[in-house]
Amino acid sequence: MKHPFEELYRAAAAFEESCVLGAAAELDCCTVLLQHGNSLTAYDLAAKISCDARGTAMLLDALAAMGYLKKRGMGEDARYSVKERFRAYLDSRHPATAVPFIRHMACVQRAWTQLSPVIKHGEPPARQPSILGEEEDRISFILGMNSVALTLVDDVVSALRQAGVLSFARNEVEILDVGGASGTYSLAFLRALPEARGTIFDLPVGIGEARKRFAGTEFEQRIRLVSGDFYQDPLPRGFDFVWISAIIHQHGRAESRELYRNAMRAINPGGTVAVRDFIMSADRLSPKSGVFFGINMLVQTRSGMVYTFDEVKEDLEAAGFVDVALAVPAASMAAVVVGRKP
Repeated sequence: MKHPFEELYRAAAAFEESCVLGAAAELDCCTVLLQHGNSLTAYDLAAKISCDARGTAMLLDALAAMGYLKKRGMGEDARYSVKERFRAYLDSRHPATAVPFIRHMACVQRAWTQLSPVIKHGEPPARQPSILGEEEDRISFILGMNSVALTLVDDVVSALRQAGVLSFARNEVEILDVGGASGTYSLAFLRALPEARGTIFDLPVGIGEARKRFAGTEFEQRIRLVSGDFYQDPLPRGFDFVWISAIIHQHGRAESRELYRNAMRAINPGGTVAVRDFIMSADRLSPKSGVFFGINMLVQTRSGMVYTFDEVKEDLEAAGFVDVALAVPAASMAAVVVGRKP
């Protein structure tokens, strides 16, 4: 068992490694290394990314000490390369890249540094953009959430099928993906249900990413892309299944109920709404990752929160849904609550 001081020390210093990763992602150091034969000195890399050589050398040494880079040689002649197992994930050009997610978490961390004032005054801090700018930060968020979704989507869709949620009376199912961004879940649903058609409803930046994703694919004719703000605009209508994925944590219960009412109007009688998010235990202590995600909403939103099942059930029923159930329990943001429109 660790000494109490050591345990507290390690927890307090945990930010160091995440800061190093965030800086590397925002400066795209590893992509540049890979673009140049995966072998550069710190001085050469600094010149290519327009950064200070001393700072670049320290950053590369930290990445090497953390196990992401190899360092060969000593002094100014030392050369750095990305280790094989991390190349795809630290290369911003690769489909499997983690770089957008790391960039997003660096933005999140800037908000977390203001946790004490937030708790003191009850207001989230003003957003502090990265060196890439606000627009790139929004794109990093969308692509980063897609990276996370890719790690969950197959298991979530499989669990939904096992729970009978994706069993429909007819094959030509109409699916609405609310706030679906680049369409990770829409794509998975279209693959799982070959005769289904999908609609993604999201802000223009999300729709732009979805358009890139579906263009020229076999699914392009089965997806409709609609720009709008689900907080303000009515959702399109005529759907058998409405997917509300990783959205409700962004706002409080009043906004959730209004979103569910919006969904109720979009669904055909007998249709299903499915809400994916953290679903907390009644005492709000588990899953632990959900507790910390609640803090994330505290520093980033005015009313965001993580919900218990009873809270989601009560809000869905207030919007008119019946047969509300926890269809997919999970100790992550892969839990799914469903309801039916009478």
